This record gives sequence, structure tokens and C-alpha cells, in this order.
Amino acid sequence: MMTIMQVILAVFILVGGFIKLFRIPFQVEHWQHYQYPLWLMSVIGIVELIGAIGMIGGIWNPYLVFVSGVLFVILMIGAIHAHIFRAHQPIGMIIPATICLILSMMVIMWNFKVFS
Repeated sequence: MMTIMQVILAVFILVGGFIKLFRIPFQVEHWQHYQYPLWLMSVIGIVELIGAIGMIGGIWNPYLVFVSGVLFVILMIGAIHAHIFRAHQPIGMIIPATICLILSMMVIMWNFKVFS
């Protein structure tokens, strides 16, 4: 079950990373609402790709999934902040980031038990 959650989370973040990295027009438009520089969108995209690869690698290495989960928590808190406080978007816009945040926290908690 946890492996399925890791894969779903990794795929979702991976898609988001590619959308940012390739500067898909709708994402560029969103990014402009957040008032962050476009170069940061590329950096976040690369970080998301690295995290997604780590999350998949975490299927075999619990340290990778733990680190990727923490990275995703940080990214999703930043995403929620950008949607609500920077772009002043409706609360419904944070649903995908909130789901990823919750999944990331579940993966972290599950793997924290593995280290105990």
C-alpha cells in the first residue's frame, strides 16, 4: 500500500516538475500570479524531478523516500503559501498541493517507523 502511495506521489510531482521545467503556458501564467521570477520555476521543476526520482528509488531504499518526503513537505507548504498568500487564489486551488502534503507526511511517518 505504501509503495502505491509513493508511486502516485512521485508521478504527480514528476508531472508538475516537467510542466515547470518545460514552461507550459498555463504554468507560466500561474507563476506570474505568484510574483516569483521565472528562473525559480525551472529550479523548482528540477528539484521536483530529483525528489520524484528519490521517491521511486525509495521503494528499495527507505532513506531516499524519507528525504524525498521531507523535500515534498517543504515544496507543498511553499505551494500552498504561493496559492493563498501570493496569488490570493480561492481555497480550492490548494487541493492538489494539500493532497501531496498529506501523502508526503504519511510516507515520512511510515518510513520513520522503519528506522525505529
